[in-house]
Formats: sequence, structure tokens, C-alpha cells
Amino acid sequence: MRSGCEATGPRDERRRIREALLDLVSEVGYEETTVELVVERAGVERADFDRLFAGKDDLYLRLFDEIGAEFEGAVNRAFAAHEIWRDSLRACAYAAARFIRDRPREVAFGVLQMFAAGDLAQVHRERQLQRMVDLIDLGRQELDDPDSIGRGVAEGVIGSVYSLLVKELQSGGGVGSAESFVPDLMYLAVRPYLGPEVAREELSIPAPPEGDAIDG
Repeated sequence: MRSGCEATGPRDERRRIREALLDLVSEVGYEETTVELVVERAGVERADFDRLFAGKDDLYLRLFDEIGAEFEGAVNRAFAAHEIWRDSLRACAYAAARFIRDRPREVAFGVLQMFAAGDLAQVHRERQLQRMVDLIDLGRQELDDPDSIGRGVAEGVIGSVYSLLVKELQSGGGVGSAESFVPDLMYLAVRPYLGPEVAREELSIPAPPEGDAIDG
């Protein structure tokens, strides 16, 4: 129950509800989190929750999409800051790694808790992953015959990246040093399109300074 002197409004209530969900799924997991717990943690009335969200699943999906939009914004800005595909891909890879490093709670929410959030959540995840596939699949334009490689190659790279992220999160470590995985992942991403010699160069290219991966 909120105190009578505490100023609230729809925007503030939405923010507090979403923060409460992030905290609770981090503490007890998605399945154990209930609307009642969210309302209590957020300090809002159940009627406020019902006015803003259709239920726990609706709240999860909206927050997942919100976090995803922030992630994609950082990645896409980094990609667009360069003209050469390989440089763009490297820049967005470091932007992604730094997002993961700086937002571990949100990343765990969107990756690990996704498995308990139902089939619709898997659809939202797949849509987001396919947008990341799009960026890698642009590598086909580097080939004399773009049709000689299918989209499945880029999907395989994203699958490897996602599997590694899940493994590191489940082990309780790794996200703080996400940048250290970028050279190996870039090797995997670049090799099918630019060949092994160019791909090996990625293993020795240092990380850009903070800000460069986004600003170019």
C-alpha cells in the first residue's frame, strides 16, 4: 500500500511495477513471481496494475520488448557508424558486449527467465534474434555470388553467440568480461564471408575505446 503523501502517476506506477518485476525474477525466478508480489514490491494498488497490464505475462513481454529495444538501439547505432560491413559488425559486437556487461540484471531477465515465460515469449525472442541475424547476413553482400551462402550461416553464428551467453549466465559468471568473447565470435562471423585469413585478423584486433563502438 502506498503512502498517502507519495506522489504517483501512470508513468511512475509503470516504472515501479517494472522495477519490481526485475527485482523479483532476479530473486525468486519468473515462475515464483506473482502479481501480488509485484504489486506489494512496487507499492501500488492491484487496480493500478490491472489498469496498466493484462497480467504477469503481459508485463514480462512489455518489459522484454523495452529492454530489447534499448539493446537493439545501441547495437544498430554502432553498426550504422561504419561503412564497411566488417567494421560495423565488430562495432556492434562490442556495443552488445558492453550492454551485457553494464546491464546484467536486465540481460538475465531477458535471457534466462525467458525459458519460463511461455511460448509467446519465445516468439518475441526469436523475432529479436532474427533482427540480429540480419546484420550478420549482410556479409553475403561481400561475396561475388551472395546466393552461394544461405541465411542459415548467419543464424548459426547467432545461435552460437546465444548459447554461449546462456551458458555464461547459468554458470553465474562471464557477463562482466563479455568483451573478451568478441574476437572469437567475430572470427566465426567473418570467416564464411571473408575467408580464414581475414577472420584470423579479428583475433588480434583490440577492443575500441569506450564510446567508439557506438559513436564511430
